[in-house]
Amino acid sequence: MRRILAALLPLIAGVAVPAQAGADTVLRNGFVYTVDARNSVAEAIAIDNGKIVYVGDDAGVRRHIGGMTKVIDLKGRMVMPGLHEGHIHDITRDDRKTCDLKADPLTVKQFQSRVRACLADPELGGEPDDFLQVTNLYMQFLRPAGTAPHKRMLDALATKRPITVSAAVTAHTMLVNQRALDLAGITKNTPDPAGGRINHDKNGEPNGLLEDAAARLVTKLIPPPPPISAERAVELAGLRMRDFSKEGITSFFVPGSDAGTVRTFQRLRTAGGLTARAHFAISTGIGELRKPRTLYERLAGIRRELERAGQIPLPVRSWRPGRQEGPRLVAEPGVSVDGVKILLDGIVQYPAQTAAMLKPYLDSKGKPRTGKSARGELYVDGKLLNPVVAELERLGYQAHIHAIGDRAVRTALDAFAAARKANPGIRAHQTIAHAEVVDPADYRRFATLDVTASMGLQWAKPAPDSTEAVKPYLGARFDLYEPAEPITRAGGRVSLGSDCCLDPFDEWFGLEASILREADWGKAYPEYAGKLNALPGLSRAEAIRAVTINGAYQVHQEKVTGSLEAGKLADLIVLDQNITTVPLDDISRTDVLLTMVGGKEVWAAKPFT
Repeated sequence: MRRILAALLPLIAGVAVPAQAGADTVLRNGFVYTVDARNSVAEAIAIDNGKIVYVGDDAGVRRHIGGMTKVIDLKGRMVMPGLHEGHIHDITRDDRKTCDLKADPLTVKQFQSRVRACLADPELGGEPDDFLQVTNLYMQFLRPAGTAPHKRMLDALATKRPITVSAAVTAHTMLVNQRALDLAGITKNTPDPAGGRINHDKNGEPNGLLEDAAARLVTKLIPPPPPISAERAVELAGLRMRDFSKEGITSFFVPGSDAGTVRTFQRLRTAGGLTARAHFAISTGIGELRKPRTLYERLAGIRRELERAGQIPLPVRSWRPGRQEGPRLVAEPGVSVDGVKILLDGIVQYPAQTAAMLKPYLDSKGKPRTGKSARGELYVDGKLLNPVVAELERLGYQAHIHAIGDRAVRTALDAFAAARKANPGIRAHQTIAHAEVVDPADYRRFATLDVTASMGLQWAKPAPDSTEAVKPYLGARFDLYEPAEPITRAGGRVSLGSDCCLDPFDEWFGLEASILREADWGKAYPEYAGKLNALPGLSRAEAIRAVTINGAYQVHQEKVTGSLEAGKLADLIVLDQNITTVPLDDISRTDVLLTMVGGKEVWAAKPFT
């Protein structure tokens, strides 16, 4: 029987390349989880010139071992494709000192004490007009539970300085004090800007909470920080890539970037420090959507300046219009400008509730809210969105659409349906980011329209931002909150995006939470024990596919990465434990021992140094 299995294993794993005198690297005596169409498991893998040339059993890999071959004995350890991070923001280190609240649970007094200490720090300014910028207030974790952030929390401090406080986890809300409101000229009569909302108290006065584009009314007054040199920017980006490699990320997608950041990563590649395949969606706003020719010209200029066809495997570009030429495989990671990020709505959490819903949010008594904001905010409607998405697709740009509420998700799906009708021969691998509340009638549309749901499933757990800030205000809809499994069951494709670093950067916790839909809060927070809701999580296999081949598909890379198969690029990781067999709540404890991109080691822990 053992001989029969040994003979069949190469066929199962897909050996497609003839024997060579010797591959560059051979990994053997392992558990090679391929993530091919059947999730086949092999024992060994051979790599030559950045490409996988063999996947199969230990006996078969011997013919790929030559005098110069580096042979790694895995000693039974698990090998899998590298992680494909589908939605991440913090891609460079920041060496500036900040007033960082670190998303800690805080009472109002504790919050004020932390901010007061920052006001006294001369490195954070001190003149009356110096803005103090506070970061990472976990607004839903203010204690006692139910404490709503308000400008009076800041106005009580003995300072004339304007203060801004950005939200951790949810990000789309900013709290400011009255001085900041005054400097921005925001009063009870100030209209909401396009793509944002100014919140008010029961008397109609601004309460200091600014949603999405409304925060720009204040932040545009803040002088930019002193510029850093291009060399330092590259150095900081390189440090972040080291974090990515240690975590096992071999490809990443950045929603809402700009030309300057893309330029930094091209310089990083030139310097030899780019250790993961970089994909960027360029930020756009309602103004450009209303005058889209400006957007199309700007995108074309960024691609013309900053993309290099020879850096990007041909399958990533082959769907674009015109004749696409270049190598099928490129071992060294490159920089791709894939498309545009479009923001349709905000967030579902109280007190913002800017995610666009089909039905009203509930109030604190469980009754449907009334008023113009009762169903959240749809920043861009279909009349404006549909023709732009279709034209972007025709020009060869993907749309990565932020849509959290079911009304926004439906609007995005409708836009993709219109684009499919307008461009029947194009397959743009369109993406909806987050998709936290989806009407069941739309589950199957992800499959029929070939739309990937890039979901931040590290949030699919009981927590202040779900149990307290969402559940009471959705009612029965909370039973379907974070519907990764229903979308998958309906044939749709889910990828994982950490949205880092609104939460701590931990890809393996996100993978675990996508399966368990719970977290260990310990004895201090018994209210967050158990599962998020009645929905099941993804299976292990589905979760692994979400963070590998599905993420590769999202960026048109599935033919060259995302699974370990002969003829694909050798983007892989070696783990300290087998995540297909360990207890589910141990997955978050996974450490990466080795990361390879295009056959090159970009991270190695002690067993492989």
